[in-house]
Amino acid sequence: MKGFSALFQPGNIGKLRLKNRLIMNAMGTVLVDSEGNPIERMFDYYRARARGGIGLITTQCASVSADGTPPFTWALYDDKFTPGLRSLVDVIHEQGVKVSIQLMHYGLLIIFGGFIPEGMSIKVPSITSWLTGDKPYEEMGEADIERYIEDFAEAARRAKEAGADAVELHACHGCLVSTFLSPVTNRRTDQYGGSVENRARFARRIVERIKEKAGEEFPVVVKLNGSDDIEGGITIDEVARQAAILEAAGADAISISSGLEFWTSLSIPCYAYPEGPMVTLAKKVKQAVGVPVITAGKISPELAEQIIRGGKVDFIGMGRPLLADPELPNKLREGRLEDICWCVYCNNCIRTEPGQGPCSVNPSLYREGKYPFPPAESPKKVIVAGGGIAGMQAAVLMAGRGHPVSLYERSNELGGQWNIAAATPGKKDYAAFTDYLRRSLDKSGVSVTLGTEVTKERVLEMKPDAVVVATGAVPRGLNVPGAIGRHVIQANDVIMGKVESKGKVVVIGGRFIGMEVAIWLAEQGKEVSLVTQAGLGENGYTLERMTYRTLVRRLIELRIPLYMHTPALEITESSVIIGWGAEVFFLPADTVILAVGAQSDNKLAQELKGVVSELYTIGDCVEPRDAASATYEAARLAAKI
Repeated sequence: MKGFSALFQPGNIGKLRLKNRLIMNAMGTVLVDSEGNPIERMFDYYRARARGGIGLITTQCASVSADGTPPFTWALYDDKFTPGLRSLVDVIHEQGVKVSIQLMHYGLLIIFGGFIPEGMSIKVPSITSWLTGDKPYEEMGEADIERYIEDFAEAARRAKEAGADAVELHACHGCLVSTFLSPVTNRRTDQYGGSVENRARFARRIVERIKEKAGEEFPVVVKLNGSDDIEGGITIDEVARQAAILEAAGADAISISSGLEFWTSLSIPCYAYPEGPMVTLAKKVKQAVGVPVITAGKISPELAEQIIRGGKVDFIGMGRPLLADPELPNKLREGRLEDICWCVYCNNCIRTEPGQGPCSVNPSLYREGKYPFPPAESPKKVIVAGGGIAGMQAAVLMAGRGHPVSLYERSNELGGQWNIAAATPGKKDYAAFTDYLRRSLDKSGVSVTLGTEVTKERVLEMKPDAVVVATGAVPRGLNVPGAIGRHVIQANDVIMGKVESKGKVVVIGGRFIGMEVAIWLAEQGKEVSLVTQAGLGENGYTLERMTYRTLVRRLIELRIPLYMHTPALEITESSVIIGWGAEVFFLPADTVILAVGAQSDNKLAQELKGVVSELYTIGDCVEPRDAASATYEAARLAAKI
């Protein structure tokens, strides 16, 4: 095995033998019905990952208590759910892969979902000053504790009876068990609060009861926070002590994550985080226990190989990379790195809305049963105008169905707006997706012509059966006096190095690009202010919250002045005039950077109406949105033509 031999050595969790050191992390989906049963799409989703060569699949969390299960949540609080679980276990086992069922009571984590069903209370170990607003918090009594311990044990018993190979106790990120472990959320004065040992008592008793119900040899993994990533949260020394307590109770492995999902962003680290932010924490736990230790969180195969080989951890948890490419383990094992569609850690997978794509780089996510598309009954000559990610993705998928496809890009480089994203500091890994699509175009036999713009005349000359317009968008200007001054520049041009900011800088626009540019310039030592007419991240289109929190935290750390809900009224040669409430103020500005969004470039689409029998528009030329929407739209079109 070249390159990754350590990753593909077998390993044990208890007496469970795994064929390699790669474990699929539990990740939430909505692939269940309203009652909590898995639907066919869930089977397709896990089947694809099992085929991909992973050693162990940890399923999405199964809710163990009837009073803590929102609608469309996978449930395991009753024997009636066992048949559905057994069917899922069989699907995974058919591919020669072991399966562990993650067990959880949501507790405070229900806040992250943004919806609390009527009549449901949020169970917490204690009411603290953190718990604000009018949410239905309920402090647990000892009778509740006893009941939930039994709920976890019964769910584990069902998992074993359904044929699962192990269970994982979710005890991190702010779920019910996690809030008992942490001093920031547990202020109890009874036997379940105070000392490290007392705060671990609830989790310890759950592990002990699972072992009693399911048997001593049935493996139990416990997933802990190495850090709450918040002031006053649990320390790594406390985590190490609690891990040892849980090992003594019967835990067969400890998995280390971090962060409280409703307040921080470390649990799902985005592109702005360094590689492997939880590895050091896991290493310290490894030094405190004798059972295997698992860790995850933005770990490249190269880093994974290094830390396994060095004995820092025993197994690597993989989440989002397996959403991007279910075949990643097989491709690593076979040395086919160029065939991997790499995750870019944009976190669009946790910001899904109706009709939107769930993954920027994999439009088949959660629709695995529909891929690959069947061959076209009648191949058509197709022209794609625009070589951004929407145009490239559509061209690849249409060619895969047998259509002869020609792609034209008016610039001399493929990638479009995605190249700007890849040039943004911290986002260099974004370039991997354009590289992947370029290689896919070559393999698919798509004819690619650069430096050539598609025109009405060219279309009439070529006589295609269908034209796909993917001409993208251009930066939006600002409709105020002075907005076309020489010192007023676009954020895209700053990122691409076409212009330079000088002196005092005012960034206008509070979505991701505005925040990113403000942070980048402030890190260079420039004096920067940020002005936005709405709040940060607001203009009617939801931003992904983990990335949002990461950027806002950095804005605060850099002490960048933020003028929210503040319109820019005029730009002068030396200032930006802002309306702040009923007052008007002048912000000194030698350079003004506009990051106020984009507008569709749909000129070609308008010109081609009535010229070809089949005309389609996809991507930002329809409406500026995110990459996940663009690739999903491209896939939908490819399936249609």
